[in-house]
Amino acid sequence: MGDRRLSRDEVHAVLITAVREVRPALAGASLSGDEHLVAELGIDSVERVELLIALEEAFEVEDEVDPRIFMTPRTINELVERIVIVEPAVRE
Repeated sequence: MGDRRLSRDEVHAVLITAVREVRPALAGASLSGDEHLVAELGIDSVERVELLIALEEAFEVEDEVDPRIFMTPRTINELVERIVIVEPAVRE
């Protein structure tokens, strides 16, 4: 097993899909990633954990992403940057 970097595009796609899953009303909405997680998307702390789980499952990196990363970013794009910068390598 080698290390590989998570790309911004991969992480962004997984998180957008996960947001639509935890917020079914957003299923048909166009999401850029700049929407405020709480104010515009209604994502609460429990749903942020669901986003973490979706990311871990998508990349098969269970327990390798620090859950604290998910608590402070205000937008999906900020969250993507935190994940890519703080968690640059994962096991394939």
